[in-house]
Amino acid sequence: MQIRAYKPQDAVGILAIYGPIITDSTATFELTVPNVKDFSKRLASIAGRFPFLVAVDDDQVMGYAYATTHRERVAYQWAVETSVYVAQPGNGLGKKLYQALLPQLTGRGFLWAYGVITMPNVASVTLHKACGYEGFTTYSQAGQKFGAWCDVHWMRKQLNPTSAIAHAPKFIPAESPGEHLGPSSVL
Repeated sequence: MQIRAYKPQDAVGILAIYGPIITDSTATFELTVPNVKDFSKRLASIAGRFPFLVAVDDDQVMGYAYATTHRERVAYQWAVETSVYVAQPGNGLGKKLYQALLPQLTGRGFLWAYGVITMPNVASVTLHKACGYEGFTTYSQAGQKFGAWCDVHWMRKQLNPTSAIAHAPKFIPAESPGEHLGPSSVL
């Protein structure tokens, strides 16, 4: 297995993982599975600004992790929302993806990574804790899916120290494996 930067041809494999999460779980509040064309555009937009990593085994997408805009206002530019999804939960791949993603965010100057988790989701809370996130608030009955109100738990990880003067973070795509991940990119 290898962790590498997102490529446009990964969109179909990513949608194969994400589609059932949309239709069968509350892990996302998205309700309709997008078509591949629209989904590809969405992923390209994210990957054009933020690290977006994909775990592949014999060219099959097994999981992915990325960061995206936390909020649109420029005052929030130092914070990102992170997401990780895997084809087979419970095998440690989510943690490996985050262990590759978080240093890239740190190196680009982001200060905070936020994980936003629809509850209940013990596996996601456990993963985020294992990666250094801490819970700080829960929005009660924040959204509705499948006819039920769901709480949303927020967790965060400090990536860099805050200071009175902070340089803008670098909004660039994920590094190629040779630039950052090196030999450890093969799992």
